[in-house]
Amino acid sequence: MTADYRSATVIDALLDSAARNPDGLAFRVVERSGEEFELSYADTCRMAGRTAAALAANGLDEAGRVVVVMPTSRDFLATYLGCLYAGVVPIITAEPAQARIDDYAANLRGLVEHCQAARVITSRDWEATLAPLLPVPVVTPGALNGAPADPGPPRARASSLAHLQATSGSTGSPKVARIRHCNLVANVHAIEAAIEGDSGDSLVSWLPMFHDMGLVGISYALYGRIPMIISDPINFLRNPITWLHWISRYRGTLSPAPNAAFHMCARVAKRRQPEDLDLSSWRVALCGAEPVRESTMAEFQAAFGRFGLPETTLRPVYGLAEATLAVAISETTRRYAVDLVDAGALAARGRAEPRPAADPSATSVMCVGAVLPGHHLRVVDENGEPLPERVIGEIEVCGPSVIDGYLPTPGEPPRTDDNDAGDGQDDGEFTRPDGYLRTGDLGYQAGGKLYVTGRRKDIIIIAGRNYIPDQLEAFVENMTGIRRVSAVVAVGIVDPLVQTEQLHLLLDTRIAEGRDRRAVSDRISDALAAAFGIGGVSYHWVSRPQLPRTTSGKIQRHLCRRLIEERLAASRRAA
Repeated sequence: MTADYRSATVIDALLDSAARNPDGLAFRVVERSGEEFELSYADTCRMAGRTAAALAANGLDEAGRVVVVMPTSRDFLATYLGCLYAGVVPIITAEPAQARIDDYAANLRGLVEHCQAARVITSRDWEATLAPLLPVPVVTPGALNGAPADPGPPRARASSLAHLQATSGSTGSPKVARIRHCNLVANVHAIEAAIEGDSGDSLVSWLPMFHDMGLVGISYALYGRIPMIISDPINFLRNPITWLHWISRYRGTLSPAPNAAFHMCARVAKRRQPEDLDLSSWRVALCGAEPVRESTMAEFQAAFGRFGLPETTLRPVYGLAEATLAVAISETTRRYAVDLVDAGALAARGRAEPRPAADPSATSVMCVGAVLPGHHLRVVDENGEPLPERVIGEIEVCGPSVIDGYLPTPGEPPRTDDNDAGDGQDDGEFTRPDGYLRTGDLGYQAGGKLYVTGRRKDIIIIAGRNYIPDQLEAFVENMTGIRRVSAVVAVGIVDPLVQTEQLHLLLDTRIAEGRDRRAVSDRISDALAAAFGIGGVSYHWVSRPQLPRTTSGKIQRHLCRRLIEERLAASRRAA
């Protein structure tokens, strides 16, 4: 990387680029309207500096906090980078859905109070709606753009908070991770080393800014001195193939996305073949943020290989907000890899026993690669003792990207020093005494590579045997030929008669289109009994909108469990 790793913050890198290469392209912004705007390093630095000065003029001092509710735009970049420049701590959150504004406002009030934010900065589209519903002033970027003023030197230090990141909430209420400038710098530096980035790269992203995979992309581009083509997510949702056209038109080399995005593009391409695409420049497509499906990778490669997409481009990865973003990245010089293992041994006994492809009991687990340079990873048992290869345990990681904790939860004493390394909770629940982060994720190692299998909190225990939901879901999807993202959700519910959990499957109704649901469920039951010895499976057919998801699209298993429990309770009342 051309940047000096010892630089304190991303803003230091921006100032250096503005001084050395003022006319160089920093961002090409594709706004929601479809209009495109180019921003040089000088433009970007000027916008950030003006916002930083305006924040100070509005009484927002270093370590003050603001919640940002905005579409991806030039105004967003000015606001976010202006906060980093001024040392103000932003919390980026999703825009509301008009139909549920009251629920949204209630959640936003909770976030404002939790983070002790002094302002909410939003677009003109939402200012009038949100202002009367929130306990703090609601302002627009225009209100912060006063007369040009000297922002002075950047006020943030390496140890200062850069931003607060709400975790996904896929296993419960979201927590707010404390991301420091030193964490950001360490993570983007390690990502660059892992993907062998260079000055000739360009980054293309439509990912939402409230998601760490989208937000950290800005820091990666600025720290690496490479241009970024950045679009509002609405443009992708209108037509997913637009993403690939940006890569083709602007010769993008780096472009990350979750598994669902690759799946959507492959489905669209099956219905309507795209034209005039050249994906030969696309060098690294990091795929993470949710379980990576081998079927999705294969379908995407099959759909777009004819447009020059290299077979080495698709890169499954693993990361989490508590490690800033990335933890492990698969090799960029080889095709993605999968491990074929015995499905029963994996889900029930926690062992990844290799099986040949022709074995009907074989299931595939995606390789997410080796831990980032400068970081360390291990897989441990319940007592924190390292496990041998191919034995499933909790994934733990340590290194400079790992944060020092969360904001205190509501009701805890307020923090008085934002540069204190404490996390407002029992450190033993977050890191081990030796500094390893307890991720709560399950996986195993083989040949120095990591394979992620699920989350510890999601384990289903049937008659004393542990089953990993992700693997049960993958098994059902594979044996039925299902090609839909999150079409199967496995949940364990205690049966009061036998006092052990029973397997309940939530199934997308589209799975049985043109088929009898009973026939489909009977086939699944037979396969689960044969592979895992699981009987008494209950089925719940739901439409896709009924499946509870986080704002980033992850299935919320705790809400899926609640949905099933409510259905069971209603059935008992009816009986």
